[in-house]
Amino acid sequence: MGIVDSSKLPIGNRARAAFIAALEASDDRVERHYLELKSGFDLNSKADRRKVVKFILGASHRDPAKAARHFDGYAVMVLGLTLDGVAGVPKFELMDLERDIDTFAGTDPPGWDVDLVPASGGRDYVIVIVDPPDDKVRPVLQSSDALQSGDVYIRVEGATRRATGSELIAMMARAGTQAQGAILDVSVEPDGVLHSLVIDVAELRELVDWHRDRLKAQLEDTAPRSPFAVLQGSFSTDRRSEREFLDAVEKWRDEALEEPESGIHDLASQMSRPFILKIRNNTATSLKEVRLELAFDAPVTALYWQGQDNTLDLFADRPKNWGTDSYLTPSLTGLRPLVAPNAFEGSIRIATQRPAELVVEMRRLHSEQSLSTPDEDVVLVLFADGPDAIPDTVTATWRLTAGEVNEVLRGSFKLDMSRGEWREPLHWTIAQLRGDVPEEDE
Repeated sequence: MGIVDSSKLPIGNRARAAFIAALEASDDRVERHYLELKSGFDLNSKADRRKVVKFILGASHRDPAKAARHFDGYAVMVLGLTLDGVAGVPKFELMDLERDIDTFAGTDPPGWDVDLVPASGGRDYVIVIVDPPDDKVRPVLQSSDALQSGDVYIRVEGATRRATGSELIAMMARAGTQAQGAILDVSVEPDGVLHSLVIDVAELRELVDWHRDRLKAQLEDTAPRSPFAVLQGSFSTDRRSEREFLDAVEKWRDEALEEPESGIHDLASQMSRPFILKIRNNTATSLKEVRLELAFDAPVTALYWQGQDNTLDLFADRPKNWGTDSYLTPSLTGLRPLVAPNAFEGSIRIATQRPAELVVEMRRLHSEQSLSTPDEDVVLVLFADGPDAIPDTVTATWRLTAGEVNEVLRGSFKLDMSRGEWREPLHWTIAQLRGDVPEEDE
């Protein structure tokens, strides 16, 4: 007897072909509440199509917890297993099956799909896949020879049949619970403004080239000038080869020229006020596993907030100076600071830096509770190459979901802009870095 793996839904041509092979090697004892097998089937027949409708309706009424243990919650019906030496079903029109499902299950039927696995002689095995139960009760909507209007079907172990009274009560109870928890009423408001910073992009690009030239010159300044140059070079303390160093410098330059404002990200994250959201549950029902996604209608940059210090390093992500990336010095690349838990019991993180996309996740939002995101997490900045490029407001759109609630809540709010003029301070800082400051201005 073939071993049929029901731990996950078979996905892809190879997996589904192997699944069919295992079913062909088994028998009808493998049929369960999540799997039905049919031989000698013909979807050109109304009677056979309505058996599929019956299975789809019945599978949708299974207990969700029990259904989740097999095929990721999906139910599977396989048509065309070998009978009298003939495998597969004849060619058919999918629209005929869709029409019958609309007729008997309505325009909001359970989610379903069909996949074909080639058999022989121009025939196919048909795999009907039904979505996991959504706790809706769907009776048959029209009578026929095989189906009776008003009947409610359920898929049980090895059979699809009419639901008993107790089963129908359990379905209605689940549907009622789902309906009670389906109402989302959550307010999302910003605290404060969005920072806009006027910068001179051309001057930042010039600084990129200056850094590139300075880094490349370090190789010439440290090149050995003795007959043993090659031997001395082989014992360089820098973990990078000269070629790796030069390639890294050029790669950094290309990326920095594409986004020159990246050179002041660290400075902006220290000098700007963190972005805070106020989130309130307006209902008497607690929510768990709340997820809030935000996007903006302008090229806003999201940065992780940093505490101010006494160092100022523009384009801090540039390659280390030649000779300083030593095997003798431990590399801290990739390490991130630990974040201590806080009363927020959640997180706000940057999904996309620019254009900014944020994700807020909360383990629980109690009934009529208001929460604010931590005030030392994320900074939002709009870099502008001139005052005229700054809009008066920016609109943020958001999408909120919660665990065990089959509803999506959407909304938006406007953010006022603060304006910071950074061109002159940056000009002076860059001139000082390059040694271009006149003595009387030092």
